[in-house]
Amino acid sequence: SLQMILRFLSAFYSGMKSLSSGFYFNWGMNYARWGQPAKALYYLNRAARLNTKGSRIYLQRGLLLLAMGQPESAVIDFNTAIDANPRYMEAYVNRSILHTLAGRHEDAQNDIDQAVALGTDRVSLENRIAELRDQTE
Repeated sequence: SLQMILRFLSAFYSGMKSLSSGFYFNWGMNYARWGQPAKALYYLNRAARLNTKGSRIYLQRGLLLLAMGQPESAVIDFNTAIDANPRYMEAYVNRSILHTLAGRHEDAQNDIDQAVALGTDRVSLENRIAELRDQTE
């Protein structure tokens, strides 16, 4: 029936979208490793457009944006990664660091608590945050 064909095509299309999202993600990561951040960002943007729930895409793009000197854009990507996967420990860890650098110490502490609840070692993370705080004050 037409219904069955449409369901198949819909599933096939969303499968293709996630395949091509993975393709763009992999190329983005390659360009990041090769020290070509602008090309990496282009591919990660394409991956994110095709897979809005891809928490890994947003974490990696956030890290790339951070390396490119765009911390506020990085925070937005870490927020999106956490929205897509509320148990994404690495996103909390990285966001806590950015909150610390921006002087948002209460937000940083909330992220530390979340990361610890998900398995991060509290002592080492809090030591890293304390070092950052000393450097920025």
